[in-house]
Amino acid sequence: MTRKTPHQTLARVLDTDATIAAWTARQREEAALTALVRRLLPRPIAERVRVTDARNGVLELAATAGAIAAAVRQRAPDLRAALGRDGRAFAEVRVRVQVTGSAIVRDKAAARAWDSRAAAPLFDLADRLPEGPLQQALRLCQIFPH
Repeated sequence: MTRKTPHQTLARVLDTDATIAAWTARQREEAALTALVRRLLPRPIAERVRVTDARNGVLELAATAGAIAAAVRQRAPDLRAALGRDGRAFAEVRVRVQVTGSAIVRDKAAARAWDSRAAAPLFDLADRLPEGPLQQALRLCQIFPH
């Protein structure tokens, strides 16, 4: 009679495979570095940059657009210095453009939509303003909401 080998969970298989464990460790390291780099950059730039490699003393960043990449390149010396102060010394910072599909689809109409609760402070202001063009404009907004 042959004995069946016991089943292992997928997590156990992934943890015991040396290649996959190395990939997982690299991904965790890149995610931690991405978080650190994003804290060091201005928010509009930071959310469009991620670490793609951090081996052999070279930090490689991917930016979602050429303008973002140019801004990061200009900040590279400061970025290297700040990372060095945090114990992450790199001899070089490379920035490349990697355009990806946006995960966030922004609906401009929905972003501008407002209900009567959001508009109430403006309508209250219209009641307190003296007669004039601003009061008239606010009153028109009450009559013809968007």
